[in-house]
Amino acid sequence: MENAARQAISSVFSTSVNSIFRVGEGAFGSVFCASFPDPPFRAAVKVFRNPNDAEKEKLWYSALQKADVKLPQIYSLYGGNCLVMEYICGGNASRPPSGCNFTRIGKQAAADIAKLHSCRGTGYGQILSEADLGGGRYPTWRECYKNIASRQFLKIENAARGKLFSKDVPLLLENVFTRFDGIFDEPEYPALVHGDLNAENIMINSGSYLCMIDPINSMWGDGEYELFQLRENGGDRYNLLQNYAALRPLSQNFELKSACYAAFAEAEWYADIGRAQDALLNRFMANLVIALDKYFS
Repeated sequence: MENAARQAISSVFSTSVNSIFRVGEGAFGSVFCASFPDPPFRAAVKVFRNPNDAEKEKLWYSALQKADVKLPQIYSLYGGNCLVMEYICGGNASRPPSGCNFTRIGKQAAADIAKLHSCRGTGYGQILSEADLGGGRYPTWRECYKNIASRQFLKIENAARGKLFSKDVPLLLENVFTRFDGIFDEPEYPALVHGDLNAENIMINSGSYLCMIDPINSMWGDGEYELFQLRENGGDRYNLLQNYAALRPLSQNFELKSACYAAFAEAEWYADIGRAQDALLNRFMANLVIALDKYFS
C-alpha cells in the first residue's frame, strides 16, 4: 500500500516523495502522509482495498461540498484505489490533545454539522451516483428509511442465525417495524447527511475545529439520523448534541427515533464485521427498550 501511495503522489503532483508514513488504517485500507519538495508540500493518500471505495468516497465528498462545510481538499483519484487529499495537521476529536478547548471546539463543530444538515435536497435516499448529488430518489423519508432498515434487518437476522447475536436482537427490532409510522415522522426537508459523523471523523487541534472527514454512505435524509453518533467516542465531552440542538431544535420524539437509528446501525456494523454481541451492543439495545417503553407504555 505504501508503494501505491508513493506512486499516487508522484503522479498527481509530478514530483518525487521525500518521506511517507502511515497515519491510520482500518477495514477500508490505510492512510499515508507524504511530504515532497513542491507545493502543497504534504498530502494524504487514502489507499483502499476495494477499488470502488475510492470513487465512492470522492462522490460523497463532492456531495458534502454543496453545504460549504469544512472538509479536506480532494486533489485527485489515482489508480482506481487511491484518493489523494489535503493533509490536515491535527487529530480526531475522540483523542483530545493536551489543553483542548472543549467548549470552543464543541460550538464550532456543532455549527458546521448544523450547516451540513441545513443543505436541502429534492428527495430522500442514498447518494449512489452524480445524479443523486441534488437529492435522493424517494419522495418520503419513511419510505426511504424503511428500505434501509429492512436491508439492515436481514443482515441482523443472519447474524442471529449465525449465533453472533441472541434472538432477542432481531425480535426487539421487529417491534420498530410494527410501530414504524408512529415512530418516524416526516422531516421538513431532505437534509444532507454525512453518514458516519462521530468524534473520530471530526478533526481538531487544541483550540479549534478543523474539518469533518471520512463520509460513508452519505445521503439525503432525516437530519437527526446520525445525531446519536455525537454522543459516542467522546463526543459528549464537547457537548456536541446540546450545541447542535441550540441551533437546530430537536424533534419531539427525537430520543425514540435516535434510539432506533442507533440500534439498527450499530447492529448492522457488528454483523458486517462479524463481531459478537457484547456490552456495547447491549447498551444500544437497552436504550431502545427504554425509549419504546417510554413512548408506548
